[in-house]
Amino acid sequence: MVIISDQELLQRSVEPAQDLFPVMRRAAVMSPLVALLALGPGLLAFHSYRIDELSAWFGLQCLGKAELIGDSTNALISQPPLIRWMFTGLLSVIGHWSSSLVLFSYFSTACMLYVAYRLTRKVCNPRYALVFCFLLAFHPVVLKQVQLIEAPAFPILFALLTIWGFITHLRSESGIVSYKLLGGGISLGLCLLSGGALALGVLLMLGLYILNPAELPKTRSGSEQKKAPVFKQVVRIWKSFFILAFTGFAVGGWWELMAASQIEGFWGKWFAGPGQPNISLYWKTEFYPSYFVRDIISSMGFLLGFAVFGLFHGLRRVIYPQGNMQEIAWLRLIVMWVLIGALFWWGVQYLPEMNASTRAMWKLFFIIPMLAIVAWEFQQIALRHVSYPTVLAVFTLGVLAVIFLSASHTDTLSPRISAHFLRQLIILGLSLVMVLWYSHRFKKEDGHRLVEIAMVISLSALHVVSGVYSVPKPNPAGERLLQFEHQLRLTQNVDHCLLVSKIEPPLELTFLIFYLWGNIDYKQVQGAVIPQDLNIPAEISTAVAAEKPDEENLDAGKQVIVRWGASPVSLRNLVNAGFILKPVAAPDVYKQHELQADLITNAPPGF
Repeated sequence: MVIISDQELLQRSVEPAQDLFPVMRRAAVMSPLVALLALGPGLLAFHSYRIDELSAWFGLQCLGKAELIGDSTNALISQPPLIRWMFTGLLSVIGHWSSSLVLFSYFSTACMLYVAYRLTRKVCNPRYALVFCFLLAFHPVVLKQVQLIEAPAFPILFALLTIWGFITHLRSESGIVSYKLLGGGISLGLCLLSGGALALGVLLMLGLYILNPAELPKTRSGSEQKKAPVFKQVVRIWKSFFILAFTGFAVGGWWELMAASQIEGFWGKWFAGPGQPNISLYWKTEFYPSYFVRDIISSMGFLLGFAVFGLFHGLRRVIYPQGNMQEIAWLRLIVMWVLIGALFWWGVQYLPEMNASTRAMWKLFFIIPMLAIVAWEFQQIALRHVSYPTVLAVFTLGVLAVIFLSASHTDTLSPRISAHFLRQLIILGLSLVMVLWYSHRFKKEDGHRLVEIAMVISLSALHVVSGVYSVPKPNPAGERLLQFEHQLRLTQNVDHCLLVSKIEPPLELTFLIFYLWGNIDYKQVQGAVIPQDLNIPAEISTAVAAEKPDEENLDAGKQVIVRWGASPVSLRNLVNAGFILKPVAAPDVYKQHELQADLITNAPPGF
């Protein structure tokens, strides 16, 4: 006869917590959605892209016109060359059209999202991988960097492939070398050729990850693992790590050694990025602790609660390992990744010369493991491994952080006490009161489950909305330049171009000329234009030039004058010399100066 106490009966009578989303147990069949997540959200940034100064700066160096940028040639050639090679090659294949500048960045982001999904599915499970890919695809940092033509996602793609190759080698291979490890080494070399110092960050993260190799999980049979002593396993893992590093250096290190022998001060420029003008679009160049904290909070947004509690729970699982060792090993890697990503991203804030794309690369390298923690906490909540008060705290912290940031002063964390701010706090407080009343008024398990489902879905929806609305919309100047570009495309076979202005013209205008007409004869003039500025053979006089047909006087091809902030008086000398200026673009205002383009033709005989 079994005797059961009243307390045990009460415990057995409690309804067990149910999974919030049972359909996610079959997440493997939802894998086709990954293609939609990889390609869909990025289209928002792709279609709203317009040529800006940052794009023009990178584009001019890719077109071989670095001398037009300034005295930063050494800094330009000190950068990893793979992205420039890929970008220039893609443009030569697809041609120069309005959004082709960011097509390479768009596809790099799509590939990065797919590889991130496959990596997390391999080391964790399909459910976790799908949630992670969803959160990453709609994150504001991921969407914004699509509009950076330097493609920060491209080196991150190879960083993920390096991690994938090394982790799968440790888990499933018994030897020192395998094709998975060699694949990871080749990816590390390509990361070195495209992201530079990012490859060092990946190596440092993996080195910290294997400091205690005895705790790393393996998918081989237990009897096979027991045959090798712990010391031999440690030696094998570290040998594999050094082979990974050596392979990466052999694939990508040759360029650094060659460039360092020819460029003075190469290593400082290589790490800091090119010394371009201070034209960062989304990232600060100054450093203050409050900026960095605010940037982290704003980057996480509504997911801040998931991130904070996920880091706390993850560290606790790593320090006190129990249960699934494969999951704990992944958490160890994520925690190391967060530390290294935060260290490098925080470090580049001290370098004013760090360009925006390099800041975006390190920020993305930090955001990826943070979202991996968020996805893990999401899974723990969905599996009901997290208490109900913690779920309420996760929701409150995420919404409260966004409210404080929207009401705070620029670059500070002190909110303005306004009516709008107080109204948001009151609405949040009343919502929490109603949630607590509902969850205690009705059946406890059903109430808690419905509340948690509603909170998880609402935070996910808010994350999607914030990501969509964070995509930079085209500004009026960009729209005017796009319209100007469409009109200039109607003029073909242009071999010579003159850019006339009173002050130094914008980089995007200079870049647009080469982007449309290729390697043409280009000249900048500030002030009045004289016939000698045109490309006319020296033996032909001005008087003869006024009598001969157009094709006899000018070289093969056409000559165009683009005026920015220059009055028609600056072209009077050309009119007096017998040339006719035919407008090829309607006058417009760009950056507070009039923008006009004219085609130079000769006056007909007897004119």
